[in-house]
Formats: sequence, structure tokens, C-alpha cells
Amino acid sequence: MAECVARHRRPEPRVRIGMLLGRNRAATACMDLSDGLADAVRQVAAASGTGAVVEAGALPIHPGAVSWFAEAARDAIEASVAGGDDYELMFAVPRRASGRLRHVIQQSRGVALTRIGELTAEPGVHLRRDGQLVPLPSGFSHFAGGQTGVRQGSDPGRTAV
Repeated sequence: MAECVARHRRPEPRVRIGMLLGRNRAATACMDLSDGLADAVRQVAAASGTGAVVEAGALPIHPGAVSWFAEAARDAIEASVAGGDDYELMFAVPRRASGRLRHVIQQSRGVALTRIGELTAEPGVHLRRDGQLVPLPSGFSHFAGGQTGVRQGSDPGRTAV
């Protein structure tokens, strides 16, 4: 758990990865996860005119965080998707740019990149969990309903925030 706390207190910005993605034109969309994965997925899907499916089993959740959530009687996947302050990057890479992405990985200096899902032609933003598609849990929105710091509903619609 100490590693989780240290990463939260001193996040490492992924500036190099972002620059590599842009320079190599590997990604067609990229967002930081400071407001959470759910928020970023919804925004990218809305801006792209697509849906999205996030694979719950592919999410890189630290074992210490899984244990902490279990002790707190919270679902680690839902909390990780809906939470924020991750300061990682989420980006979309078309299949035709896989060679460009390999170049980014080679230049990434050991930063792990994890495929967690895909953008889809079908509308809606979902989490695939235990083989079932469920609506993506709510995410953080600074301006939802004219208030600050409000959680969005788990509507699978593709509205941008």
C-alpha cells in the first residue's frame, strides 16, 4: 500500500509518453485521467462519435489498492474506474497505427502501457465484467448540473462534459 500512497502524493506526469504519441502520430485521441477513467472514456467516445467498452479484467489496479478496497467493503474495479487523481494517460490508437505505437513503447523508458478496451461503432459506454456488458460507472465532472465536484450518473449515453 505504501507504493500507492507514494504515487498519489507524488504523481509522475506522463509528459514523455504524450510527446511520443503526438510526435509519432500514434494516437488519434489522448486524455489524462486526473478526473478518472470513466470521465475520460465518456469524453473521448463523445468527441469521436463512438461507443466504448472497457475490459474490467485488463485494468492495472495495484494489489495494494485491491486489498484496501476489499477491507473497506468497496468494489475495486468500480472505485478505480470512477475515481480520479490517477494522472495517467488514456489514448486511442487505430489498428493501422500499431507500428507507430510499437515505436512509442520502445522509446517509453519502461513505462507500462496497457490495452484496456476499445472504441466501438455501437453507441454507449460500457464495462465488460465477467463476460457481461454493464454501464460504465459514474465519473467525476466539475460542471455537472452547474455544480462543482459532482459525480455524473451512470447513463451509458455519450454526452460530453
